[in-house]
Amino acid sequence: PGNMFVPVARLKAVLADLVLPASRFGPGSLTSFESVGFMTSKLRMRLYRTKRLLRKLCPTVLENALRFGKDTLLLNVLPPQDVDISPLIELSSISLPELFGDDLTDEWEVTAKAVGEVFAHENKAGAIPVGDRRVIWTLIRRFKPLSVLEIGTSIGGSTLHMAMALKAVGREATVFCHPNSEHLFEEGGGGHLTSVDRDNVNEIDARELRRFNVSAPCRDMLTHLGCAEMVEFVVARSLDYLAGRAAEFDFIFLDGGHGAHVVYQDISLALRALRPGGCILLHDYFPEMRPLGPNNRVIPGPYLAVERLRRENAGLTVLPLGTLPWPQQLGVPRVTTLAFLARA
Repeated sequence: PGNMFVPVARLKAVLADLVLPASRFGPGSLTSFESVGFMTSKLRMRLYRTKRLLRKLCPTVLENALRFGKDTLLLNVLPPQDVDISPLIELSSISLPELFGDDLTDEWEVTAKAVGEVFAHENKAGAIPVGDRRVIWTLIRRFKPLSVLEIGTSIGGSTLHMAMALKAVGREATVFCHPNSEHLFEEGGGGHLTSVDRDNVNEIDARELRRFNVSAPCRDMLTHLGCAEMVEFVVARSLDYLAGRAAEFDFIFLDGGHGAHVVYQDISLALRALRPGGCILLHDYFPEMRPLGPNNRVIPGPYLAVERLRRENAGLTVLPLGTLPWPQQLGVPRVTTLAFLARA
């Protein structure tokens, strides 16, 4: 149709811009992002622009259907994983009213103000929602883990808040990580956060900083907040990093690749890396694949992966955190896509 000429022309221009001669990037640069594990910031920006344009051209219902079909196909070809769910926290140990009690409100307001100096309260793109950041901060404060793993750093929204929570826990007296743990904080010490992303999130150019509405790369923001020493950044694919890990983490936050086949393998490997009584928290979990926001978009991968794991492993359950007692962000319902994995 005539009225589609302009967006289609734009789409062609963006797609053509993605396939550039190596000379445009310089010696040793990438010419195909599908054949490598890492992307330059220029290529990442072009991919982002292409996705935004495709979303404008593709109806939400069709986008959801395409995601579901792709995820189902890729998930079904995976062989079953050898999974041990025994390290997971028991469902009966999780009380959402107690976790979300208001006794931490004053401390949260101080934390939010400090983080807000370097990380905008409302971000344009790529950041975990404001209400979810508070949830993650609260969970670290409640469970007091000694060793935390984050899969998917992105621009550092969850990273900053987990580090601030670990810093606060370290100021308290010597505590257990959780009731089943033998690991103790030293007096005045703190926990450690390992944040894994396939891109080097600390090498981000000024254009991307403006797009994400952040002041600096994640490491620099952590330095400003006095948390840099407790965070280790790892540039790797999640599956490569998790493969062969021993049981060394008390709290694992999975927010990396959202394809069902990736999440299925991430969870399987994360269970091996989890200490007894530990927590695994998922992001972008849509129960029954129902839309939870005004845009009606659904990311089916985490739900499909969990459902297959539940069919294969009796006793594995999931606890969506549901409606929050505080706002998410402007124009978004209070419901969250965060969910716990637990033992029934």
